[in-house]
Amino acid sequence: MSNNKPIRIVILGAGYAGMFLAIHLHQTFKGRSVGDRKGKGDGSSSSVEVVLIDRNPYHQLLQEIHLVAAGYRTEEEITIPITSLINGTKIRFIQSNVKEIVADDNKVVLNGSAIDYDIAVICLGSTTKYFGIEGAKTNTMPFRSIKDAIYVRDKIQSFLLSKSPERGIAAKKQSSDNNIKITIIGGGATGVSLGGAIADLIKDQEKQRENSDAMLLETNLSITIVEAMPNILSGWDPKLVSKVKAILESKGIRILTNSQVSKVEHDNLILNNGSKVESSLIIWTAGIKGYEIAVSPPIDNTKDGRIIVNRYCQSDKFPNIFVIGDIAAVKDSRGEIYPPIAQIAVREARYLADMLAKHYHKPKDKNFNLISHKVPNGLDMFDYNIGVQIISLGVDDYVGVFGSQVISGNLAKMVDEFGRLAYVKTLRTRGEDISSVIYDDGLLPKMIAGFSFAGFAFAKWI
Repeated sequence: MSNNKPIRIVILGAGYAGMFLAIHLHQTFKGRSVGDRKGKGDGSSSSVEVVLIDRNPYHQLLQEIHLVAAGYRTEEEITIPITSLINGTKIRFIQSNVKEIVADDNKVVLNGSAIDYDIAVICLGSTTKYFGIEGAKTNTMPFRSIKDAIYVRDKIQSFLLSKSPERGIAAKKQSSDNNIKITIIGGGATGVSLGGAIADLIKDQEKQRENSDAMLLETNLSITIVEAMPNILSGWDPKLVSKVKAILESKGIRILTNSQVSKVEHDNLILNNGSKVESSLIIWTAGIKGYEIAVSPPIDNTKDGRIIVNRYCQSDKFPNIFVIGDIAAVKDSRGEIYPPIAQIAVREARYLADMLAKHYHKPKDKNFNLISHKVPNGLDMFDYNIGVQIISLGVDDYVGVFGSQVISGNLAKMVDEFGRLAYVKTLRTRGEDISSVIYDDGLLPKMIAGFSFAGFAFAKWI
């Protein structure tokens, strides 16, 4: 108790989980938050220092990158400078790559520096998983970031827009009748969203061809989605899947299910049955794994690289290390691991901010200390049921599940927009706006959320 320095909470990653956690730690520890403490504490102070680390200077709204790839959103529209979100708070931001976590020494190694922590929260997200398929990494485009989306957008535009017939098509194989074939490997939410958005782009380009000053190539551009499972959107409501398939097929998208890729070449796929799928551009959305981060001593992981934690989002091996977001393998009350989606990441962040405030600085047990003890069994375990899930299939086509009902059209689009605006507003107001109430549990927050959505929908209708 001799060292009275603030507790340092270091958050690794400023994605949905990390950014939301930082904002809500600021809110829950309001009045006890401090700036740089210039040292290492022993867990005895009632003050907190929050440090956020990310390799990028911006927060990405990754649920909309398919619209960037199709040219319907700009980079600026779906990125928010981190400094603008933490301005006026005492959150300290460090832009750097995380190299290693030395758990025995409570230290995070960065590019050219290191930082000590009392509590570390790993929110580093996920990366692309290629399943060991030959040629997959070298001959496909990943689709996990805004930079990936911009590359895909520029590539597609090079197929469509040109002032000379040679420009934009020389780098890829093209048949004499100008067939450009885009193949998306993976029929999950990312793959079908991307396919739907690109189909809208193709349709719009066809409408503009005759009136455009730029020379638009007379190109027959087609889209194929290749999925290894018996159906796209594996695990989603069958009624929703049927609706999504109908929309995609109405846009001219070919869907190949039960089609496992055995090899990827420069301009075609080889499937397990020996057939080939010719491609001008191959985009990989087939799988993700936890972001690869060195932890010493090693920490337990699943086969897909997600870090195994208990239902408090806490490592059993290192009680002062918490993991949330796509990189976390957190089990629900049925023993199933939550899916790596933004909605879960945000809920885990809100839960952890509340739990740290409640059980660390104001514990019921005076001897309880998260740095050296596990969270008491039976208290505040993370538990969340996904009640609403919306998928975008282009600019105006949205489908989703609201409770037990499948919704589509304008209603689904409004639900998606309401959720996105509430999330951004919660970040910008640092949890102080009424929009943040939708992330609380209980009947009253649900009622407020319902009234807020009704007002939002009415305003849109007007």
